[in-house]
Amino acid sequence: MSRITTLDSFEKEYRKGLGQPLNPRPWREVTAEWLRRHSEGSGDYNPLFRDGAYAEEARFHSLIGSPSFLFSIDFGANASIWGHIPQDDVEMKDLSILYLGADIEWVRPVWVGDRVRSIETPVDLKHRDMRQLGAALVCSGTTEYYNHRAELVARMTNHMLRFANPGSGVSASSSGSHRRIAPDPLVWERTRRGGSPLYWEDVREGSDLPALPKGTYTTTELYLFSLGSLTMSRSRKVDEGTIDMGAGGRADPEYARKARAQATSFDYGPQRIAWLSQIITDWIGDWGDLITLSAQLRRPNLIGDTNTVVGSVQRVYEEAGEGRVDVRVAVVNQDDVETAIGKAAVRLPRRDVDEPGYPAMLWAPTVVAEPTIYG
Repeated sequence: MSRITTLDSFEKEYRKGLGQPLNPRPWREVTAEWLRRHSEGSGDYNPLFRDGAYAEEARFHSLIGSPSFLFSIDFGANASIWGHIPQDDVEMKDLSILYLGADIEWVRPVWVGDRVRSIETPVDLKHRDMRQLGAALVCSGTTEYYNHRAELVARMTNHMLRFANPGSGVSASSSGSHRRIAPDPLVWERTRRGGSPLYWEDVREGSDLPALPKGTYTTTELYLFSLGSLTMSRSRKVDEGTIDMGAGGRADPEYARKARAQATSFDYGPQRIAWLSQIITDWIGDWGDLITLSAQLRRPNLIGDTNTVVGSVQRVYEEAGEGRVDVRVAVVNQDDVETAIGKAAVRLPRRDVDEPGYPAMLWAPTVVAEPTIYG
């Protein structure tokens, strides 16, 4: 097939594959090293997701993946970027992309030792008119994540903007005149709730979540996420206009402007979604569950931007006998601009039902019992 260079031809080919799953990715075993690598890449040093000794004594008595670990299993963007169109048929210099966000539902934890895989399916395409970019398409793809017990772990629908490449960056916030803050020590100094339960009865509508400072976004932070959370492999090919392979070309300022409509080097959208989920899990502690998150990326996050994640309680309610809380979260940059926003639902333990925990005998020390007629 000849190269696709117009939105009309892209739409025609993309629609042919709607509802048809892509070939599933291979099974992969979740290891402690993989969980720790994602922790480094996403900047989430919660010991529940990276410290085996802590996790053994905590709620699950085992390491589990953080909510954003889904992105490490599978970014989940192929269905929304290409669908069933061969990647070589579409070039960024003709039709570029911007990540718009994702709607995520978590069903159960990912445990160390699980084998996991994902199945992506392109599911929708809509027209949109953008102020700076003109006519565009919003392509949506759903990724389902399963473990080796054939259990659904999570479901995520990504939304990708496809548009004619303008050859220059869209407007962005200023990034050179503000105080810069090193992000590295912030992950170590972060205070989290941890094993102290946050009870549903104690949450009040209108209250704020503890802010999560992420410091000034650097090339190091970009590569940590690219190589730590997404993939350690080299690119199969290098996109025209750059020699950078490690972060999809986005660390190359010239390529970012000419091919990706960004003013300079920029982040992966899921990196900010990982931040949005982290402020929530830090707040709810080990005994709370993040159930859903709908995240939207509103402005670019560029190298040099300084970011803080904030949140507030929107609603406290009961559902199916469970204590639920809805929160609003946002990534705010140095110009007080919200570059990403999210609405999430969490489940919290209730004092009036029972104390959080599992049957103590489940993890009692192993004792060799006397044999019986049944062994």
